[in-house]
Amino acid sequence: MVRCLPALVLAVGIAACSTTTASRRVSVIGDSITALAQPELSSTLDPTYSVGYVFRIGARIGPLLALVASDLHDNGPTAAAVINLGTNDALAGGDRAPALASFAKLLTTVDSVRCVVLTTIGPFADVRGGSDVGASLNRTMADLVASDPRRYKLVDWNRFLTTLDSPTRRLYLAPDLIHETPAGARWIAASDGAALDTCDTAAHAPPVRAPDP
Repeated sequence: MVRCLPALVLAVGIAACSTTTASRRVSVIGDSITALAQPELSSTLDPTYSVGYVFRIGARIGPLLALVASDLHDNGPTAAAVINLGTNDALAGGDRAPALASFAKLLTTVDSVRCVVLTTIGPFADVRGGSDVGASLNRTMADLVASDPRRYKLVDWNRFLTTLDSPTRRLYLAPDLIHETPAGARWIAASDGAALDTCDTAAHAPPVRAPDP
């Protein structure tokens, strides 16, 4: 079993772990949504995958680029990257161009990784940010998956939430309408696992039913 040790724990929001099976290594990249989901992610993905984490609470995409590059450089071959970033860019609002440019740089940073799992931005980040940053990032992700389904996989957190009625959605989304509840974390982890299982194939990530709250 691979044992993950937080590099700086949640105080600064970065975590990493050593690996023993480089060919099956997965780097999970994100913000506070990933921080909350980390226990479920590790429980779901380990030991099938050797999981490493790169996240920072409250971070936009841009400030994580150097950390992601260091993670991939320092930890050897990485089979897949799971990306759940962009929510804080959407919350900040404003012009979508900087967020899209940072996202493009992130894709370049993970260019050596043969399978990339992309997670859409939840529907309420743009409401709070008063912009279309999240929607623009979501369209970019969908376009990437459509253009190269063998390399890109989609975990559609946005679609999952928008298909639920308000009472049901509260079981999976916290009152701040941004972060997941424990049941939401289980959905994210299960969806990431299902998407990773389709890597190296042209199959789309299968939808995951809502877990018990």
